[in-house]
Amino acid sequence: MFGRTGALGALCVGVGVVAMVPSAHAAPQKLTLENAAPLPVPPRPNLGSPKAIKAPPRFVTPQLLDTPPLPELVEGPNRPAPAAKPATAPTAVPSPAPAPPPAVAARPETTTPPSAPPSVAPTPSRTETASLPPPPVAAPPAASTTPSSVLSLVFDGAATNLPDATETTVDRIVQRLRASDTARLQLRSYATGTSETAREARQLSLARALSLRERLTAFGVRSGRIDVRALGIDSSGGDPDRIDVEFLNE
Repeated sequence: MFGRTGALGALCVGVGVVAMVPSAHAAPQKLTLENAAPLPVPPRPNLGSPKAIKAPPRFVTPQLLDTPPLPELVEGPNRPAPAAKPATAPTAVPSPAPAPPPAVAARPETTTPPSAPPSVAPTPSRTETASLPPPPVAAPPAASTTPSSVLSLVFDGAATNLPDATETTVDRIVQRLRASDTARLQLRSYATGTSETAREARQLSLARALSLRERLTAFGVRSGRIDVRALGIDSSGGDPDRIDVEFLNE
């Protein structure tokens, strides 16, 4: 009886002690404006001074180079053909005189008169040379009948594009280049101008030549087979606005 009462009393005392001790895992205090504390501000990082931005390079318009003038070809004098030497006949050599026959001993019975020596033909005093007739004069070589290897394309005014009338000529140029693997083209381009506008005329002639070269490369012709010469003002008296197409190594 007393044992049960003591155990019950001890249990009640333990429950009271536990109720008096605050719990270690109690909920945190609620954050309000009164108990809020400002957070520390981190220091500003030192990033250093920014690098200067470089300005882009300035665009410089390329200058067109002047085409050097064509060298003047001077034909030298024709060398005369060497004259044929006249053939000379062999000199006649005199034949040697025949030797006299041996003397025959005279018989004692009869006497024989001495025989006269044979007559010898007289040696001619001079030699005669036979001359051949002069060789016939060679006829001059016949003129070549091969067709001209230069084709011309005429432009209208200050235009740089190929006119529609030159389509047939362009087709002929392409066909001749396809027929020969060694053939090359030389484009000599001209443009109208005066001595004051010679530079502009050369630039116009260059633009025309490049337009024709671009058209030929579109047909499969390699640009390495095409030489471009922008000559500007033409002083030969032909059409001032044209391109002369000359075939080389055909």
